[in-house]
Amino acid sequence: MMIIMVIAVYTDLRSRMIYDWLTLPGMVYFLLCHAFAQPDRWLSYVLGVVVLGGITLMMAVISKGQLGGGDIKLFAVVGAALGWQAGLMVMVLAYLIAGIGVIPVWIASKVLKKQGIGREIPLAPYIAGGTALLIMLAFYIE
Repeated sequence: MMIIMVIAVYTDLRSRMIYDWLTLPGMVYFLLCHAFAQPDRWLSYVLGVVVLGGITLMMAVISKGQLGGGDIKLFAVVGAALGWQAGLMVMVLAYLIAGIGVIPVWIASKVLKKQGIGREIPLAPYIAGGTALLIMLAFYIE
């Protein structure tokens, strides 16, 4: 999971793209792994793809394209890997971390009176941060 996140963060920071060659095989991989390893819970992981992908797709439509297709598919990968419940926690954590990270950028753009600063902020680092935080919390709690 974290290898996919590292590559997604790199490509998102470098070119503002999260590529299908990364996310689509990731979804298939995690769904197949769960189908064999946990067939009784497999539906939870399929729902993770549908729920997280669906929520971010709705957010992208409502925000008129502020979220890209790569962000939508990266959240779907999180759902495939962790299931819909943990995936929703990752989503909440990712947006909390993003809010904390973006506030200084927003304040700087207001102080410097530059409209272009902070217009496009890549989301993959925050999705990866939320995923890593949830995984660390899960290991800490157990």
